Amino acid sequence: MKQLLAIILVTLVLTSCERKNSKLPTSNERITAKPDTINHDKPDDSDAIFNSLNYKILLSRLFDNPDFDTTQAAIWKPNYYERMTLPVSYDGRCHTNIDTIMYFIDQGKRKCACVILTTFNYRKGTFDDGTKIKIGDCHFCGVPVGIALLAETEDKNWELYKFEKAFTSLGYFGTYRTGRQDSGQIGLKQIGDKWTCLSLIQGVGGNGGYLSGSETLYSIEEFHLNGYPNSTLSNLLSYSFFYSNVDAVGIKDHRKEETTAMKIIKKPRNYYNIDLITISNGKSATNHYKYSDDDNQYVKRESTHQ
Repeated sequence: MKQLLAIILVTLVLTSCERKNSKLPTSNERITAKPDTINHDKPDDSDAIFNSLNYKILLSRLFDNPDFDTTQAAIWKPNYYERMTLPVSYDGRCHTNIDTIMYFIDQGKRKCACVILTTFNYRKGTFDDGTKIKIGDCHFCGVPVGIALLAETEDKNWELYKFEKAFTSLGYFGTYRTGRQDSGQIGLKQIGDKWTCLSLIQGVGGNGGYLSGSETLYSIEEFHLNGYPNSTLSNLLSYSFFYSNVDAVGIKDHRKEETTAMKIIKKPRNYYNIDLITISNGKSATNHYKYSDDDNQYVKRESTHQ
């Protein structure tokens, strides 16, 4: 028994000496060590680089080599999720066009491109105008709007920093150039000193004597003015520029018609403030908004009434 304890004691002493004499890796060695079984190489970014904004080059990459028709639309086969969220035409595929390409200079003085995509629902049948194939959908079904945002690189290529096949919808009956005033519009607005947003205007429309039209501002800059990453495509501000129930059935004492106008108040080297001026049944009220980096949207400051 005493011999066994002596052997154990000697073993422990030798092990301790080995640990003291062994060389521990330095902090730098631990940081630069590369295990053979793990690949830390940076992912290939080539898929995000486009050498042109030609419609075929853009749509071929964004929609995985689709077919094209005579209107330059990409015709592609949707997966299950896309079939549940996008209109699938009579041929079982989606038909997506580049609606427009708009350019802006971002907060970092880069030239950027805002590519608007629209996916229409083509129906097959016999229609009153004699056509066999026609764009259409339900009364309040707008056309899905997608987007690709790219920044020009130093070597004059274009790098994609945001892409959504559809992030909202616009219009009625499957298209957006509709409404009582035919006022469906897509454009850009400057809401800061070198800070731009996307404006989508829903044309006036409605049902049962109720009418409304709205505008929504979406964030499209890759970075905030302070240089930190932005929540691109966040809803910055949404408001109704027209509302009326004067023709609604059963409304007697609460009929109203109101209009709202946007006023942008410029501030150097900062985000601009926004006032929404509403006139309802002859009375005026103004809501004051300012942009919040923390909330990624415009927040109300105060209201004034006249």
